Amino acid sequence: MGIISIGVGTCTLGRRQVDRDGNVASETPARWEADPAGGSVAIVSLNPETMEQDGPVEVFGDWQAGQYLARVVELIHPNRQINVPDLEAMIRRAAMDGLDLCDYCEDCYMCRDCIVKEWKEDPGGE
Repeated sequence: MGIISIGVGTCTLGRRQVDRDGNVASETPARWEADPAGGSVAIVSLNPETMEQDGPVEVFGDWQAGQYLARVVELIHPNRQINVPDLEAMIRRAAMDGLDLCDYCEDCYMCRDCIVKEWKEDPGGE
């Protein structure tokens, strides 16, 4: 049995500078700090006996719910198949079929930060 810790926070990428000979001149490690207003989600496996980190930290953007939820399901090793739906694909397909989800939340006025609006406006995806 293992324990999975999931948190919201801020991720800062690391940086390594080398000189002309390939020697490390300076290095700043990557870090993740818990922050309720952060834009990333970290998944950490913990050893249940020591509560120490047991493996690498995996960091996702907070908008990548499908990816980090799928990873959590993979880490818990369920005894049966679990389906984490691809919400992005569903919304893109619905927009292509003419469904306008914005009709349902037009009073919220949150379009500037709306991932549904972004997906709807680019139904082809990447």
